[in-house]
Order: sequence, then C-alpha cells, then structure tokens
Amino acid sequence: MADDAEEEKNVEVEYKWLLRDEVTSMLKNLQGVVLECCRRFPIPVTSNEDNLVKPDKLIMVNPNGGQNQKCLVTLLGDNVCEADLSIKFQRNQSQNYKTSIQPDMPWKLQQLQDAGNYLCNALAYIRSRSDKVPFRSGPEVIMLLDNIIDCLNKGRSSLVIPKKKTIDDLIHNRNMRTFRPPLPIDIRVSFYIHGQKLVLMVYQLHITSSKTEIVNRYQMEVAVPWFNDVIVLFTVALQMCQQMRDKIQTVEESRSSSSIYENLEFLPETEV
Repeated sequence: MADDAEEEKNVEVEYKWLLRDEVTSMLKNLQGVVLECCRRFPIPVTSNEDNLVKPDKLIMVNPNGGQNQKCLVTLLGDNVCEADLSIKFQRNQSQNYKTSIQPDMPWKLQQLQDAGNYLCNALAYIRSRSDKVPFRSGPEVIMLLDNIIDCLNKGRSSLVIPKKKTIDDLIHNRNMRTFRPPLPIDIRVSFYIHGQKLVLMVYQLHITSSKTEIVNRYQMEVAVPWFNDVIVLFTVALQMCQQMRDKIQTVEESRSSSSIYENLEFLPETEV
C-alpha cells in the first residue's frame, strides 16, 4: 500500500509539472514554429521585416520531356502574378495558343490561401492561452491541442492533397479571366499545389450540346523550395502537438487507474 501511495504521489507531481511547466514551454516553442511557417505566407501576423515572401520566377516543364507546352511564371505569395503560356496540341500542330497573366489580375492559388488561413487559426488558439494562467486539467490541454491539430492537419492537407476538379469546375473557373488574350472555351488550364510542386494542367475539351469531355491533357510542373519548407514546418508542429497530447493522455490514464483501484471495494469470498 505504501508503494501504491508513493506511485500515486509521483503521478500527481508529474501531472502538475506537466500542466504548469512543460505544456507552457511546449506551446511557446510551438508558437515559434507556427510563426516561422507564417513568414512564408502573405498574412499579417509578423512584421514586414520578418516576412520571407518574395517574387519567384519559375520555369514550368513537362515531366515527360514534351516540348509542346511552355510556361514561365512569377509566384508571389499565394498568387501567380505573371505568366507566359504557350500551348500546342498534338492533334492540331498548326494551332498555337499564346497568352499571359499580368500583375494587375493574378491567378489566386486557393490552396495557399486556405493553408494560410488554417495557420492563422492555429496561431489564434495558441495565443488564446496566457503564460500567467496555468492549465487546470489534462482534458483542458487536450481540447486545446485537438483544436490546434485540426487546424494544422487541414492546412497541411490543403497543400499535399489537392482537390479534384470536375469539367464544370474547369469551365467556370473565375481564374481563367486572368489570361490575356482569353483562351478559347475548349482550352482550360488549372494551377494547383501538389506537395512541394506547383503544377499546371492544360486541358483540351470537346464540347457538344449533350456533353463535354476531355480529349487531351498535358502537365507542367516545377519544384518550389518554400513549399517544402512550409510542409516540413506544418509536420513539425503537428508532431509537437501529438507528442504532448499522448503524454497528457498517458498521465491521465495513470491517474484514472490509481483512482479506480483506490475506490474499489472487495467483497468477501463466499463459501461453496
């Protein structure tokens, strides 16, 4: 019994230390990681001097080595602010489409905007706790961490798992208005993020009164170093949250187990 009492006392000491010191320290370090990630986005959570957003001039190429499509882009934050696109389809080599995007009407990269918004939400949850106000219980910490984890997961997923677009999405995409001169209705394009790459898909459509189908599609892509930085920082932040959550959960289970055994009443054995 003395050993059980000592073990229970040690669990309570660790529990209070977790809530008072380690959780607070972890949240401070987590905020540093999230802020470092925020520096890659055009979001107003850091000073302009700390912001790393700058124009990136990129050459997008066909991963299979095709020469019928060429695209030079300038990426600034969550916008493709400039682009020069040349398209030539194999079925119609005589038709060469050339168009461009100008800074006054950029292509909005919704995935990056979503990731930035989720990042801001995670930061807001972290900042909602003052260092001077200690946590009162493990479940309180777990609830906070679950909210932060949810934001970070959604932000990371928006970059590594692009949403599939329907033909209707391609036809009615408002970003198509950014091209000058406009592309014909049967030529649609889509910029999106897939992990550390910026991808451009080019579609040739066959449109009739009864249906619309894709008859040709080509892909161009380019690796963007800061995309990889962002994904790594999202991952590090998630790991920090999950490790602390697991630790709190383990201690909570130990406390619960001790309480159960302490309150358990043993009935006397009955004679057979």
